[in-house]
Amino acid sequence: MLRRLFLLSLFVFLVGNVSFGNSIYTKEQIDRFSRVQYKIVQDGDGFKGVNNGLVSDYKVANTYSAPVEDWYNSVTTTLIGTLRNYYDLEGNGAPLQIWQDPATPDNIHVCYTFSAQETGWSDRTIQYFFSSDRGATWSAISNVPASGRSGFGTITGLSTGAALIACHTAIGANTSVRTIMFADAFPGLGSFNSLDPNLADANKYIWPRIAATDNVSNTIKYVFCTSTNGADSAFYQTGLSLTSGSFGAPKPMNASPAECYTVSNGTGNRIGIAYINDGTNDPANYGDIYAMESTDNGATFGAPTKIFDANFASDSLGGLRGISSCYKGSTFCVTFETIKQTTAGNFFPGAPSKIRFWSSGAASSVVVADSSNVPYAPYQGTNDVLGSIARPSIGVSSDGNTLFISMMVASASTGSTDTTSFGDIYLTSSGNGGSSWKRPKMVNGTSPRMDWRYASISPKNDVSGTNGYVNMMVQRDVVPGSNVNLANTATDAHPVFWRVAYTAPVGVNTISSVADNFSLSQNYPNPFNPSTTIRFSLPQASNVMLKVYSLNGQEVATVVNNQLVSSGVSEVSFNASNLASGLYFYTITAGNYKETKKMMLIK
Repeated sequence: MLRRLFLLSLFVFLVGNVSFGNSIYTKEQIDRFSRVQYKIVQDGDGFKGVNNGLVSDYKVANTYSAPVEDWYNSVTTTLIGTLRNYYDLEGNGAPLQIWQDPATPDNIHVCYTFSAQETGWSDRTIQYFFSSDRGATWSAISNVPASGRSGFGTITGLSTGAALIACHTAIGANTSVRTIMFADAFPGLGSFNSLDPNLADANKYIWPRIAATDNVSNTIKYVFCTSTNGADSAFYQTGLSLTSGSFGAPKPMNASPAECYTVSNGTGNRIGIAYINDGTNDPANYGDIYAMESTDNGATFGAPTKIFDANFASDSLGGLRGISSCYKGSTFCVTFETIKQTTAGNFFPGAPSKIRFWSSGAASSVVVADSSNVPYAPYQGTNDVLGSIARPSIGVSSDGNTLFISMMVASASTGSTDTTSFGDIYLTSSGNGGSSWKRPKMVNGTSPRMDWRYASISPKNDVSGTNGYVNMMVQRDVVPGSNVNLANTATDAHPVFWRVAYTAPVGVNTISSVADNFSLSQNYPNPFNPSTTIRFSLPQASNVMLKVYSLNGQEVATVVNNQLVSSGVSEVSFNASNLASGLYFYTITAGNYKETKKMMLIK
């Protein structure tokens, strides 16, 4: 502890082996940006960063790299809300404002914080939108609650397909602003029952995150986390009814306040909670990330496990505000941001930052994005406690084969009236459970220049045959930064739906768990028309690439795309209906093993 504080008090950082992919800035400019210190300040129910000036040099060691790969095919953009929104601060952490029903994937639900007032925002509310055609069209269903001021909403769904929304508001005889849940009676109906824990402390427990259990017949219907400002302020609690305010006892957790926590549900009655550690009570673990799991729908949890240990002696990167989670079956998956900071509550939005990923059972987290695979630019101007890469959101495909992480990335472009950075949204995926990730790719366009932020991914996302989709909600604004933290009446913010299409990984069928060596078998049948089976053996689990080439060496198909395949004998089907008759080669790559064989297509 004393050694850490000593190192922090010196605050001397050296330029390490930093790789700044596609950056337009010189090393000297990056060094200066990285020394601009901001202090986190609470302003009402939002947080902002206030410039504290320059400090000493910095040290950031970025060693991760990824191949360039256009892994998704197309993006369909649909405007959700047509009304001009002036309250454009959608969250203090990584938002969760979209939920696709995995049982009825046509149905997608969205919530969005909205105000039609340029200042004051006394009419601020949570808008609830619903689509029954996978996001092609949207209907504004209702405000939540139907009357009264509300904000900072988050959404999940019940096994009935109905929406469950948590936000902070004040309704009924209790005039305190507090976390209240709202359960819809039917998918897309907008007839919400208020589920009020009647939290006693006025205007405090106001930043919720929520996850429903897997069946409304369970004793515990949902689990939520919430917090306020100050020590001992974060806790989790179970909801026992969807028609009245019946709850289990609140239980504390040492999380930083204001949405620095995440909760998700998985198979086997699992509930996972992850959070950024609060340094007020536990300064020795400032900036660390913890996770804990329940296998009884949240009735009890195991002891928190540290999944990221901030090492201020090496790179000064610690967890700050963005953290998000989902379940891949029974595997708890967490993504979070690490940003250069000090334990005194200061951070450096101009310094290179990172997005990391962890899953239950993993020895440590892995880097998903940093300045070596995402173009670096400092976050400048009005700051909503954002770094150069921030606010990750995570989801998984409905077949469990692919994970997705989105993130907000600062642009080198700034606003015309101040120096606030525009934001872009990048998206990456993993087909091997998070062991490795595709190079993040920008989702939004840049002409006309818009500010894109607060992206959230549905926890589950539909797959239809070989076509997979990522369902995302994001805010688009004509000016950068938030009108909430620095008044700008030119603000014209709207919720936007993105449906990102990609080619889904093929099903690899493992027919034996035993293999003595690497091998690639002759396809069968051969010759074939139009489908054939390719079998291969792996003595150990490996990332497998299986590609098909024409006679002149041109790649014509990717059968298995860097998927993690377990050890043993496996086979996969290849359909060549879109290829002409002729001789082809198929090549497998698994670690250092590579082999090629011929096959004949005769139509």
